[in-house]
Amino acid sequence: MEVLAANSFLRDVNIFHTVYFPTEVMLYFEQHYIFEIVFDLMVLLDLKRPEDAYEFMVNNIEKVADKYRKTNIVVECPQNFDKEKLAMICSRTHDCPIISMKNPVSKKRIEKLSHQLKRFGLDRANVVFIGNQNDIPQKLIAKKFHINRKIDLSRNNNCTDITQLSHTRTILPIAINLKNTLKQMSLHPDHEQVKYIERILIIGRPGSGKHRQARMLANRLDLILVSATDLINTARCNNNLFRKTLEIGLEDNVHTSELIATIVQKRLLEPDCLQFGWVLVDFPNTANDVDNLYHLLVPPKKVIHLHTNSRLCWKRKLNHIKKNGTKLGNDELRLNESILQAESDFYDVHHTTVEAALERQNCVMLDINGNKCAEEVHGDILTKLLKI
Repeated sequence: MEVLAANSFLRDVNIFHTVYFPTEVMLYFEQHYIFEIVFDLMVLLDLKRPEDAYEFMVNNIEKVADKYRKTNIVVECPQNFDKEKLAMICSRTHDCPIISMKNPVSKKRIEKLSHQLKRFGLDRANVVFIGNQNDIPQKLIAKKFHINRKIDLSRNNNCTDITQLSHTRTILPIAINLKNTLKQMSLHPDHEQVKYIERILIIGRPGSGKHRQARMLANRLDLILVSATDLINTARCNNNLFRKTLEIGLEDNVHTSELIATIVQKRLLEPDCLQFGWVLVDFPNTANDVDNLYHLLVPPKKVIHLHTNSRLCWKRKLNHIKKNGTKLGNDELRLNESILQAESDFYDVHHTTVEAALERQNCVMLDINGNKCAEEVHGDILTKLLKI
C-alpha cells in the first residue's frame, strides 16, 4: 500500500512508514470494532433487503455500533447472597457504574436510570447490573441497554455453601474477575465471525518460571514466543544501526527503554506475530518501560503476573546455573550469585511501580501463584484465560 506524499520530504519519510501503514489500518479497524460493525450491518441488510440500502445503513449503523461502544453485564446472584457487599466492592475496584437491582423494577425506573446516566455523562460508560435472578427484568433492561453478557454466580463458582460466597475474601476475586471480563470484552467483544489475536505479556521475579510458562503457552495456543533478551542479543551481534545506537545508549545509560521498545516493536510487527499472536517476556522491567510498551502499535492485551516466593526463585536460578554450566569454580559461582542478587534487587525496586503502571493500561491482569510445579501453574493460566 502506497501513501501519497505532498513533497519530497514526506516521500522520504514514507520509505519507512509505508511498511507499517497497512498494519496501522488493521489495528485501527480492530480498535474501533469496524469488522464487527460492518459484518452485523451486512447481516441486517441480508435479512431486511431494503429498497434503499444507503438510507437503511445510515439509519441503522449507529444502532449496530452501540453494541460495541460500551459493555453492559448482568450478574445474577444466588439467593441469600450478599449482593450489596458485592456491589460495594465492585464500586471500589471498577471504573464504571454499578447498579444494584431491587424489586420492584418498572419501565419508568429503567428509563429514569438511563436519563440519570446521560445527565452525569455516563451514557457511554460500561454498566454492571447486580441482583437476584427474580430482581433483574432482562427484557426491560434490554429495551434501554444492550446486554453483552450474563453471568450466573451460582454456576460460575464451585463453592457449594452459598454463605461462604458472602465473605469479603471470596467476593473480592469475583469483583476482580468481573473487572477483567469488562476489559476482555472491550478488547474482544465475543463476535462469532471475527478472529481475535492473542497478545500476552508474562512478568515475574527472576526465577519465577516465566520463560518456561511462555514456551508452554506458546506451544499450547500456537503463539509466537518473543524474548526481549534474545532480541537485544541478536541486535548487538548484527552490525547495523540498532547495534550502534543500543551500545551508545547502554554506555551512557540513556534512552535504553525507548531503544528496546523499538526493537521489540520491530519483532511484533513481523507477519508471523501479526497473524498468529505472541507471548512476550523480559520486557517491561520498569514503569518507563511500561509506558513505552503501550505506546507501540501492538501492545499486549493480557498480562500474566507470576507471584513466586523470592527464596524459591533464588533456589531455582542457582540450580539452573549448576545444572547447565560446567564445573564452576568458587570465583565464577560467586560472580553468578552476585549477578542474580543484582537482578533480584532490581526487581524488588521496580516491581511495585511496574504493577501500578500496568493497572493504568487497558489490559487484563491475571494473577497466578507461581509457587506450584510448572504443570499446575500452566493449568491455572489456561483456566483463568478461559474464564474471562
